[in-house]
Amino acid sequence: MRFNLRRVFVLCLIAFCTTLVILSFPRSEGPYVDSDIEKDPQFLQAAVPEGRHFNFDQLNTKKGPPRGRVYPNGAGEQLTFQKQPNPPSLIKNTDYGDPFDFTPPHDQQLLRRIYEAIKRIDFDELIPKECTEKTTLKQYWLQTEGKQVSADDSWERFYSHIGSCDMYRDETVIDELLRDLNKFPIKTVHIMDGGTQVKLVFTFENGKQAVFKPMRFGRDYESDINHFYFSDFERHQAEIATFHLDKILGFRRAVPTVGRIVNITSDLYDKAEKKLKKTFFVSPAKNKCFVGRCDYYCDTTHAICGLPDLKEGSLQVFLPDEGSVPRKHNRSPYRRTYSKKNQLAEWQTNMDYCTNQVKAKGVYAHGRKLLDLIDLHIMDYLIGNQDRHHYESFNVFGKIPSYAIHLDNGRAFGRTDFDDHDILLPLKQCCLIRPRTLQTLLNYYSEPRSLTRALHDSMFKDPVHPILAFKHYPALERRLHDVIKAIDGCLQKVSASAMVMNHFHNSAVAEDQAEEESKINILAWSIDGSRVKVHSKLCSIFKKNYPTLTCHIPFAFFIFPILVQMCLFPQRIVCIAKYGFTIFCH
Repeated sequence: MRFNLRRVFVLCLIAFCTTLVILSFPRSEGPYVDSDIEKDPQFLQAAVPEGRHFNFDQLNTKKGPPRGRVYPNGAGEQLTFQKQPNPPSLIKNTDYGDPFDFTPPHDQQLLRRIYEAIKRIDFDELIPKECTEKTTLKQYWLQTEGKQVSADDSWERFYSHIGSCDMYRDETVIDELLRDLNKFPIKTVHIMDGGTQVKLVFTFENGKQAVFKPMRFGRDYESDINHFYFSDFERHQAEIATFHLDKILGFRRAVPTVGRIVNITSDLYDKAEKKLKKTFFVSPAKNKCFVGRCDYYCDTTHAICGLPDLKEGSLQVFLPDEGSVPRKHNRSPYRRTYSKKNQLAEWQTNMDYCTNQVKAKGVYAHGRKLLDLIDLHIMDYLIGNQDRHHYESFNVFGKIPSYAIHLDNGRAFGRTDFDDHDILLPLKQCCLIRPRTLQTLLNYYSEPRSLTRALHDSMFKDPVHPILAFKHYPALERRLHDVIKAIDGCLQKVSASAMVMNHFHNSAVAEDQAEEESKINILAWSIDGSRVKVHSKLCSIFKKNYPTLTCHIPFAFFIFPILVQMCLFPQRIVCIAKYGFTIFCH
């Protein structure tokens, strides 16, 4: 037996060494490699369509290489990867043309039909009842705990004004905060952990912080049509534009964001932490670059470079620390599969999904959550954001129901030629909308001051304007038209009173079920975003009493018990189980 084991070991070693030797020999290239194509005129001529001729003189090295690569199909030169431009606000030529040189696709007959359907809705009565318990953190803590909230700088004034109905009300507080984000001296810079793409955390001299997303492409860049929504590049201008769109739509649930131009040397490198500083380098074009550390696109191929050292980006204020102002992390029922193979989720194929699944869930069967979700998806459709898997809400105002925070919009405004109608399915399936949201959309659709004019005027105040390429304006108006058509479609199926409301109530679901389900919130976040449904022992215990509960763990570890993987594998996983106890594992 010992002899056989030795023999097997020796044979395996010989096979391994032989494989290494074979791999070390240079390979002869196949017949379709570019170098052979360029050497074989017969192959080139065979590849040229009949009736067309290929100029072989272009391949003569004595005349020098042609500009760009020449292809036999006559496709022309191969374009280079888009360069990282200078901030548009620094360009002297500010003549960008007329941004409104297009005709919005407004349908007056459609508008009259909707107004006829909702003529019995009293908006003046309903809108004030949207959120009756209006308070701010400053007022709430003073009333419930007798605690005073400091307001020494614009960050603290913003935090103290965070409300139970919306993120902010007083725009003077927000304007002051945006000015400080744009002008305050930077003290330290470090990498923001846990992101899929490069993001930095700026700590200012007052000790407050903000997230910096650097500009990677110019305003005209559009997403690659072959990129999945979860692998698309993030765009800093999308965060800025979404903040302004959220404001003019009257939601006021997006985190304040502003543009800022930084010097890669004096603002970033000189103040960077050691881990970040190691990623800086000078490119062959003598531009100063850095890579950062993240899951996607953090390598020298996708480095962030200045011209030579200026870089534009978006700065988004940090929300208050969760230790003092806790937040809930909610998994969206309209989350996509995030899979390359199974690309359609159940809600994308089952038009009864809202009725049978969402409205039957305790957390959405009563209150404002379902209306919040529809507001969020209307905004996502307007900005073209497919990447909405979770949403957060404040958990600090006691029994006052909180709103969905409109956070993480970096993959919006990717394409102007494509509208993903699946984003609107929550509206089309549930046929619910808030009176304030409906009134605002109809006003922008019918009044002389269109949605894009209001957005343009709001974004003009940002220091790095123009924020969006003007080609996004017709796309916004086109998508607004689609939203209005979806509303009209619902009004033809249900009455206006059954559609327009501030709070949804499903009489078939007990209200205490929503309270019980809210006690359980099991989420798993993995570094690569891959997840599979599992029924581990822990999840099975909860699912006996709560059949709507779903559990997710990273695909790579699905064969291990959930507790073992939490303790042994140092992945960036956060498993939260709230049922009288809480587990955090990093």
